[in-house]
Amino acid sequence: MGLFSRKEKRNQKEEVKNPCPIQDDSINSAGLSNLIRMLGKTSPMNISAFFDAVNIIANAIAKIPFLFKNENDEPLKHTHYLYHLFDNAKLTKFMTIKSAIKDLLLYGNGFIFIERDPETYKPKTLYYSAASQTSMFYNPLTNELFFSNPLFKGGKWDNGENYIHLYINSENGFQGKAINDYAYKTISLASSTEKACEDYYSSGGQLYGILTTNGAMPNVGTREKQVRELRASWDEARSASKGTGTIFIPADLKFTQLSSNAKDSAMIETRLYNVQEVARWFSLSPVLLGDYTHTHYSSLSDADIEFVRHTLQPYIVMVEQELNRKLIMPSKRDFEFIDLDEVAIISIDKEKQSNYLTTLVSNGIMTPNEARKELGLPPIEGADDLSIPYTDAEQNKITGKEDEDKNTTQEENEDKQN
Repeated sequence: MGLFSRKEKRNQKEEVKNPCPIQDDSINSAGLSNLIRMLGKTSPMNISAFFDAVNIIANAIAKIPFLFKNENDEPLKHTHYLYHLFDNAKLTKFMTIKSAIKDLLLYGNGFIFIERDPETYKPKTLYYSAASQTSMFYNPLTNELFFSNPLFKGGKWDNGENYIHLYINSENGFQGKAINDYAYKTISLASSTEKACEDYYSSGGQLYGILTTNGAMPNVGTREKQVRELRASWDEARSASKGTGTIFIPADLKFTQLSSNAKDSAMIETRLYNVQEVARWFSLSPVLLGDYTHTHYSSLSDADIEFVRHTLQPYIVMVEQELNRKLIMPSKRDFEFIDLDEVAIISIDKEKQSNYLTTLVSNGIMTPNEARKELGLPPIEGADDLSIPYTDAEQNKITGKEDEDKNTTQEENEDKQN
């Protein structure tokens, strides 16, 4: 399933023959199948912790700046085509990336369609391709994967070169699997807890039970009539007290409680447990989902570093590799690359950053101007040399000293000749 197996300059009008003329939902085809299966389940996005976890990860990935560099780790010119891939009137770069990552988390697969220049075949514009509208087909005989979306290229099948395919969990190697497919028990428990809370609090915290009596009530007719009279009397008493006062019942009646209150049923503790379980599925710290019972961070910077290292790093590597595979032309892959700058979303501890940069500059590892760049400050004249702390300021320079020695030697030779 090689990319760009033919010439780079080729006519984009070439079409892939339909790889699956008989449309089915077999194990080799995917697309709406994940979504259809989810429709029969409780929507995980109705659970606040799950909703928050999905948005935290998707927002974080979408906020990371894209760096376009050459083999010397220098930024490419701003006229480079990579800088203009998100220049479309439909979605911003943030929403394009966020939507694709959300689809990855909820449905297992995220897609972005690549519109290419018909002459040079270079990527021209990127468009979000919703997972609910994108179909995949894997041909095990040829080991090829095909994509199709009715919004692009008339819905014709594509051999994968024009689709960025993002997925991180897979059981067959080509089709992603959503986290909620694994965590359905956690989602079901959380949904049941939310339903119990809704029933309890929507009734004003009223407890459910039954009224019993040892015999028939006097001056009341049939059993059905007795039941109606009891219910009417009970409802009238509850209505009069608005559920907050004391309700009196006849002495020959007994109330038996069938439901429990929030404290007895550990409703709050169960909801907290559900938050921790959801956080575990997403490899998130529960602190990010509002559970501060086990806070252990000394600073916001420590929390961000753990979040990037343990939660985001797999997604970042996956996105980088797929973007470089699909967006960098084959002839340039040894000289150009796309890098996601995750450091940009980490909250910096100013005191630690100051000590860190001071150490690097004072030990001749970083120039003052490089340190100023890290702080977002403009360069200053005479601060581009590496130096180490010697007593003689003229000998502090590491760079530039060799040139001065050459000039001195050249002047001495000229004096001797004269």
